[in-house]
Amino acid sequence: MKIKHALSILGCVVMLAGCWDRIELNDVSIVTGLAVDEGKNSKYRLTIEIVNAAQFSKNQMGGQATPALTYSLEGNSVSELLHKMNIGMTRRLIFSHTRVLYISEEIAKKGILEFIDYLDRSGQFRNDFNIMVTKGEKAEEFAKVTYPTQKVPSLKIHRQTQSFNEEWGGDPGVRLTDFISALTSKGRNPVSATLVLTGDPKKGASSENNMKTEMDALVEMDGMAVFRDDRLVGYLSVDETRNYYWTQKLKKTSMSIPCSGEEKKPEDERYIAVTVTETHNKLKVDFENGKPVLKVIINGETRIEATQCMNDLTKIGTYEDFEKKINRYVANDIKETIKKVQTEFGVDIFGFGEALNRQHHKEYKKVEDHWDEVFAQADVEVDTNLHLRRSGVRGKTFITEIPRE
Repeated sequence: MKIKHALSILGCVVMLAGCWDRIELNDVSIVTGLAVDEGKNSKYRLTIEIVNAAQFSKNQMGGQATPALTYSLEGNSVSELLHKMNIGMTRRLIFSHTRVLYISEEIAKKGILEFIDYLDRSGQFRNDFNIMVTKGEKAEEFAKVTYPTQKVPSLKIHRQTQSFNEEWGGDPGVRLTDFISALTSKGRNPVSATLVLTGDPKKGASSENNMKTEMDALVEMDGMAVFRDDRLVGYLSVDETRNYYWTQKLKKTSMSIPCSGEEKKPEDERYIAVTVTETHNKLKVDFENGKPVLKVIINGETRIEATQCMNDLTKIGTYEDFEKKINRYVANDIKETIKKVQTEFGVDIFGFGEALNRQHHKEYKKVEDHWDEVFAQADVEVDTNLHLRRSGVRGKTFITEIPRE
């Protein structure tokens, strides 16, 4: 019995002694961003952004060191370059905390299948990083622009996209599996967010930028990139991206609706400021006289945040009138964006093909191999049912009580 107890204790000691493949924190560097550009002498120029963990220590005085480091190499495959980075770096690179993949416009136009395939196969990357197409500057410049309240550039972008979606809904929210799912689907093409850099990136990368009230450089959201398979074919603006997001999973947004119900010059128009608090959408494809009709059905709730209109908000007729104008405004915007994608890009990024496959599988099989051509010629109908529920904490506006000339 004593021998059995001794062997049991010895076995526990061996099992609890520690991990045989452990890696100490002092031996690794955490990569938060990857930037892919065209190389001068090779296919790619890959830049990695690494967190300088010492800068975030409580004992470290702010401003004494850069919060993030970047390092670039050129080569013909992203996978080889990531393994080769220690030609200049001292520690093993960890990619599980990568937050942004920056892709230059030039690379996106040529195709991104090769390194998307690597990221999907590799077990080192999670599925929670943003895929971004950069415009105007090299992708590596976007990984160098600091921000006063978020020291690491890629962490700032990651949080920026989350906040933008929570408040307005202008980011398509595409992750790796989303992109690959659209890429492999015959009823949908991929999209990604786009970024622009305003100001001087060299000044923006300086630590002195944190001491100014006006930033010398800033990375801003700029809408959405549209792909045909894995190649970039065009862009949608920020407002058009929100219109696209209406057809997907928009949670919250705000709008300025003309009081007259139709756009005039800004100086001649008054507006209702409306917040959308809840939405539900559905895509359908029906056939009329043998021709497909793309249908978007949106239900939701809205409330008034502010008004420049002179209408009496104590009357039910005012709410009914505003409701009609809100629905007409949203429906027209969404329809215009869908038609732009049809005429300018000719690719289904909304998922109508997937909806057709679910709803009319036999019909879908007939057009499966040339769905984008069918999509580009189809009619579009948008049905919005947005209900105006509240007008904030005030009913009748004091604006009507102010004498005007």
